Amino acid sequence: MLDEQAKAKCAAVLAEYREKVRSGEIIRTKSLNPEEKAKQNPTSMKYAIRAKCWDCACGQKEEIRLCPITDCSLYNFRPYKLSDVVA
Repeated sequence: MLDEQAKAKCAAVLAEYREKVRSGEIIRTKSLNPEEKAKQNPTSMKYAIRAKCWDCACGQKEEIRLCPITDCSLYNFRPYKLSDVVA
């Protein structure tokens, strides 16, 4: 749990950041989904695989992770997969 001094410092830093965004000093960038990244990098196999899985799973990372289609040619290469190692 944060003490009062730490909370005040965090609030001050956040206020400073928001002011810089408002003034245009910091430009917030939009994060791209895998399909947009693949379009920007058309020769990247990694982005192509991620885009296909993203499309197939309707943009749900959890659906990609839990993908039941084991006969898919991209199954072993899919992103966000569960670790095979059991702790």
